[in-house]
Amino acid sequence: MEVTDIDTLGKKIKELRNALGLSQEILAEQIEISLKSIQRYESDKSRPDTYALVKLATYFDVSTDYLLGLLAIKEDLKEKSNKVLQNGKYNELYSWYLRCKNNIEVDQSAVYYWIHFGDDGMIGGQTEWVGWADEDYKIEIRRLRPVIPVKAIEGCTKVFGRPLLINEEKDVVVFRLFGGHAIVKQEICERFLPEFLEDFIGTTPE
Repeated sequence: MEVTDIDTLGKKIKELRNALGLSQEILAEQIEISLKSIQRYESDKSRPDTYALVKLATYFDVSTDYLLGLLAIKEDLKEKSNKVLQNGKYNELYSWYLRCKNNIEVDQSAVYYWIHFGDDGMIGGQTEWVGWADEDYKIEIRRLRPVIPVKAIEGCTKVFGRPLLINEEKDVVVFRLFGGHAIVKQEICERFLPEFLEDFIGTTPE
């Protein structure tokens, strides 16, 4: 029987792939699943097993529940922006967000920082101690420190999930919109995220 449900798992995989501007071949290569499998998933001729389902969900930064039709995409993303789906298509910002999440094109000549923007509006990052803010040596002054971007991406992915890679102004827009962890080029941070370069003041742990 022909599948006509517009909300099938295969339809969602295809829409997410198109949102990133990927061919089936490139997606198969990126997540290390055969091209034939991707073709069968998208045509709803077969369903991914648990391993493939997790691979797809991780790559597209959605939940497996969303792919399986158990959760709406706007619930999955906590609807941090206007509708992620507009007229049945993923909007430009979400598409760009996915590109940033999967980008590995690091500028080898640039300095990078690891920063974090939480749902509560709190900001932070990988910092280093630079001094004391009081005479009792209880209040630290810390400042962002440079990181090796490839290593930082690997470390963040293991602990918090894959970070955004911020190399240009448009990347900053999706970072402010969706939040989370990011590896940001120094010059972009200085121009568009200067608040992260201010000293962080905090008490030392007892």
